[in-house]
Order: sequence, then structure tokens, then C-alpha cells
Amino acid sequence: MKSINKFWLFVAAAFAIIGIVLYSFGWLFWQQLAPSEKIILESISGKHFFYIFSSTILLLGCLLLILDGILNVYILPAKKLTAETHIINTVNPSHRIKMEGSSDIIRLAEAINEGADRYENLQRNVDEMIHFARTESEKEKNILAAVMSELSEGILICNSDGQIILYNKRSKQLFESGIGVKKERNAQNGLVGIGRSVFGIIEKELLVHALDEIAAGLKEENKNVSSFITVSREDKLLRAEAVPVLNHLKVFTGFILILEDITEQLENESRFDSLLLSFTRGVRASIAGIRSAIEVVLEYPDIKKDQFEELMRIIHQESITLGNMIDETFFNYSCRFNSMWPLVKMSAGDLIETVRKKAEEKPGVIIHYVKPDFPCWIKVDTYSMITACLFLLEELKNETGQQEFGCNIECNNKFVIINITWEGNPLKIETFRVLDKKIIRIEKEGKPLILKDIMKHHEAEAFSFIDRNDTNRSCIRLLLPSTGECTSENIRNLTILPESRPVYYDFDLFNQPGQVPEIDNRPLSELIYTVFDTETTGLNPAEDEIISIGAVRIVNNHLLREESFEQLVNPGRTLPFESIRFHGIEQHMLQNQPSIEQVLPRFLLFAEGTVLVAHNAAFDMRMLQVKELSAKTKFINPILDTMLLSAIVHPVHTDHNLEAIAARLGVNIIGRHTALGDAIATGELFTKLIPLLAKMGIYTLKQAREASQKTHFAKIKY
Repeated sequence: MKSINKFWLFVAAAFAIIGIVLYSFGWLFWQQLAPSEKIILESISGKHFFYIFSSTILLLGCLLLILDGILNVYILPAKKLTAETHIINTVNPSHRIKMEGSSDIIRLAEAINEGADRYENLQRNVDEMIHFARTESEKEKNILAAVMSELSEGILICNSDGQIILYNKRSKQLFESGIGVKKERNAQNGLVGIGRSVFGIIEKELLVHALDEIAAGLKEENKNVSSFITVSREDKLLRAEAVPVLNHLKVFTGFILILEDITEQLENESRFDSLLLSFTRGVRASIAGIRSAIEVVLEYPDIKKDQFEELMRIIHQESITLGNMIDETFFNYSCRFNSMWPLVKMSAGDLIETVRKKAEEKPGVIIHYVKPDFPCWIKVDTYSMITACLFLLEELKNETGQQEFGCNIECNNKFVIINITWEGNPLKIETFRVLDKKIIRIEKEGKPLILKDIMKHHEAEAFSFIDRNDTNRSCIRLLLPSTGECTSENIRNLTILPESRPVYYDFDLFNQPGQVPEIDNRPLSELIYTVFDTETTGLNPAEDEIISIGAVRIVNNHLLREESFEQLVNPGRTLPFESIRFHGIEQHMLQNQPSIEQVLPRFLLFAEGTVLVAHNAAFDMRMLQVKELSAKTKFINPILDTMLLSAIVHPVHTDHNLEAIAARLGVNIIGRHTALGDAIATGELFTKLIPLLAKMGIYTLKQAREASQKTHFAKIKY
């Protein structure tokens, strides 16, 4: 009951008691009077009834005015003072009391504000010292979180009930990249997020089987890892490796899933098998033709000249075919080779430029490099290839006595050709054979590498010859496979350490109660919420349309900004000018957006298994319910309204709009009148309302809902 109602109920009760007492005394007094005295009193009261009645009414009116003044000057300000002080002590230390009332109440408010200033300064100093003390320890956590977010494998860490308590960006990409693109056939329909069930994205039977394997292995102490294959939304094959998490007593408390996309690897293996089969068949046919021709020559040595020449032509033609087949197979295999080895894609010009700079220092040679007209791309292990080039240059310097060399690059569809030229004779074949097997040394510094191994690693060839255009110059030619179009580069984002730890995990979920307890009796701080807001074409749910939905999740009282939902909606109608001025969404922004029938099922999936929270939720829920039939959805989630919760914790305040509550609780609203911006602001307000509700003895969802139903705002219908 409101304070005003309580006060006037008390006044009415007091007046009733006083009236009964006065009536009792009057009745006793009347009984003691003589008959003549009674006649005199009746005569006087009858003659002067108007004056007596008017004086009584005036006295009662003055008394009511005095009581109303006491109510507004002392009682209500004292009640408001208590509520404002609670705000300072709990959720917003920067809040200051602005009070109207008696001079004593105002002085008390000023004293509280002064104490709040001192407390805030002390708290700020303590926070600064704590922040300074925790900086070093937080660095390690930030490094872990940042590195985890950039791993090429997907990582999911779950508790024993299958709730996700940690994930990285890659895992979210693997399981959510196909949402809204096509209908999933084999994949599960869940989302990746803190507190969500892993059984929503991976078949439960697969995981249960893997966990049973792990449990059996742990019992026999011979196996603690289980692997299986699952399918993503885009029908990509994922190799999953499940690893158990044990506590200090070696009791199973959760598991880690390491996920790797093996689709491309399997496709490469399939292409290689086809390539090998095709090569085998082609080689077999060519060799059979050559063998047949040779057998004829051996069996009939006196064969006619024209027949002998025909057999030689067949042998020559088949050898050419065989050579072309080997070249083609080598080129196709190089694509697979490059995908298997850790080689880096770079320009051949950049490679030679690096070699040129290093060669001036060691082994002290000068390279005159002619840049090509266009970049020629190769894949190399830069360290070993640069080392091999420097080794060759030093050997050339020792063999030829030259210190200056020319260099140019040529490129075709299959190979990048690097020519190193000098004046004088070419290297002998025997010299090259010796170099192939030598341990690489540059100015007597040994490297644990052999030139032949480096060339083989890169599928490269090197040989020496005399320049056809200038017989006084010789050349070493390096043939490297061109990357062409057979490889694709995955550019990894830079790992930038954040100022604070990214909220990708919540280890408190390890100690959560059972997965499906009675939700009404669970504490508000333990529930998972979806805080949402809608932007519409107007305020009439029966006629207006939703044009934007924004939502964010709250898990363990933490607002997870990374796990958000934001979608514009095509209303299929013209936007009123008044609504555009309100939310800033214009007609052209909605032209290529999905309809509400497409968006609502996705939002229902996002909010699955959570408590819905909104500000003035009656309006937003009515907008959703109107579209449930056409969208084939049904929202059965429990609902809480921050407007009603604010009315519970701040009954002395009459203003409970989003801006007023945010001002009281110290929340900055960014992106007002955008669906996601308002949802985030509502979420921040809600997390600050939970401890205020607890101070009033409201701990569970059921208690919060029942208290909300008693506020006068709950009577608003749409």
C-alpha cells in the first residue's frame, strides 16, 4: 500500500476512535443531566445549529490541512529520503538527493549528500588502489581471453549439464554462420552463447556417447579423450574432440570441445585420390604403348624402315604424352602440397628484395635486381628459402670469383622463374650435385638445412646454363610453383589486448544448480534473461507494425553485449512521418530487410529458455503477440517489466520512464530510440534493480512477478 494511503487510513482510524470516545463521553454526560438541563441544551443547539455545525466543519478542515502539511512536509519527504539514500548506498553512489520539505528534512538531506561525497571520494580512492593492484593479474587473463578469441579452432567449454561457460569467435562462426541464409537440414537449431545448452548445436546422442567413452576411459585410466564428427549449419564437416575437466578430487565437472572444420581437408584428399587414379591410368596406357612398340622392335629386328620409324614416332608421341601428364600432375599436386605445409604467400619480388639486402651484409655480394612489371606470387617458407638463396650466392662467389650478379623474374601460369646471372662459365652438374647434399653454411655459420631438402620442400628446381642471348654470361634458374588461383589466403585479425576482459565466459556456471529447476522459485540473480525492445510505426498494436527488434542477454547478472540480436524489419507499408522523427529509421533503410514473419522465429530462437525483460513490456509483448499467428511462433517465456519493478522499489517517485529511472540509478543511455540501444539501457537498469528488490525481500521470479501485479502500472492494457 502507498504511503499516502497508509497515512490517510491512519488519520481516518484516529478520527473514528476520537469520535467514538467523544460520543461515549457525550452520552455519559447527557445521561447525568436533569430533564430541565436537557431542554435548555436542546434549545440552545437548535437555535445556534448553523454556527455550531460551521465551526465544527471549519475545525475539521483546518485539522485536515495541518495533517496534509505534515504529510507533505515531513512524512513523504522522510519516505523519499529513505529511498534516495538506498539508491546511493546500493546502485548509484553518484546520486544526490534533491529534496523539498521541512528545513529539518532539507538539512538532513544536505548532511547525507555531504556524507555521500566523502564516501564516494573514499570509494574512488579504494577502487583506484584495487585497480592498480589487479592490473598485473588482469593482464594474464586478458592475454588468455584475447588469444582464445583468435584461435583457428573452435573452443567450447561446458559444465557437466552441458551449459556453455566459455566459447571463442571461431566456434560462433562455425555454428552460426548459416543463420538466416538457408534452412538447416542436418544441423541443430541452437545458438552459441554463455548459459546456452551445447545440445542445441550438437546432437545430444553424439555428445552423450563421447562423454560415456570419456567416463569409461577415466575409470580404466587408459583414455581421456573422445573424438567424433558433427555437421554445422552450412553442412560443413567438423571434427570435435571432447576433453574432460576434473576438479581437485578428480571428479568430472565439465568438458572442453575442440572443433576443427575438416571439409576442405576431405575435399583435398578426395581430389588427390582422383588425381592419383587418373595419373595411374594415363601412365599405364602410355607405358603400355611404349612397351608394345619396343617389343615389336626387339622381336623383329629386321623390320622395314618405314615401320621402324612409325614405331619410333609412337614411342616419341607416348613419351611426350607421359611428360605432359607428369607436368600436369605435378602442378595439380602442388596446390595440395601448398595447402598441407606452412608456407606463406608472398611476391617473388619481395623475396628477392629481402635477399638483395641481406646479401650485401652476408656473404658480401651485390645483386642488380630488375623488377617485373607485375607481381608474381609464390608460397615459401621465407627463412629457409632466403637462407638457400644466400647459400647459393656465396657458393657462386667462391666458384666464379664474382661479387656482382644480375637478377630478373619471369612468370607464367605454372611457374615463377628466378634467374641469377653473372659473367663467366656456368656451374658444372657435378658441382650442383655436391651443393644439393651440403649443409648450408653462410660465412662459416652452419644452418641445420640441406639445399636439396629446401628445394624439395618447395617443389622447386635449380639448374645452371649459358645465357642464349649472351654467351659470355651464365645463369642459375630457380623454378618455383606459381600460386595461381589454387590457394586462398586466410588473413587473421590482429590480436589486440582489450582494456578489460571480453565477456566470453562465466565460470560461475560450473556451480549452478540442475539444468531445469522450477524457474519460479529460482533467485533472480541466477536466471538467464533476454532484454529486448521494439521500434514500431506507431502505438496501436492492432494497426501498426514492428520495424526493428533489438535484444541482449543477461547471464549471472552480467550484461553480455557480445551476445546481442539486432534486426530491421520490412513492415510492408509506408512509415508515418511522426514515427521517423521519433526513431530515425527511414523508408529506404527497410526496403531489403526481411519481413516480421522471417524475423520472429529467429528472435524466438535467440530468446529460447530465458526470461524476457522489457520496459513497458505490455506494449512490446502485444506487438509480438499480434504477429504470432502469421509468423507461426508462440512466446511462452516468463516476462518482467522494468517499469513495474521501478514502481516497486521507488514507490514515492511518480516518474518511471526509461530516462527517469536511468537518471536515478546512474545509467547512461546510448542510442536512445534504437531497439538495441534501449534494450542495453533496460538491461543495465534491470541489473541494478535486482539488489534493490532483494532489500525489499523480493528474491525469486515468482515474488517479482507477484509484486509487479500489485502496482497500478500493471493495469495498463494494449
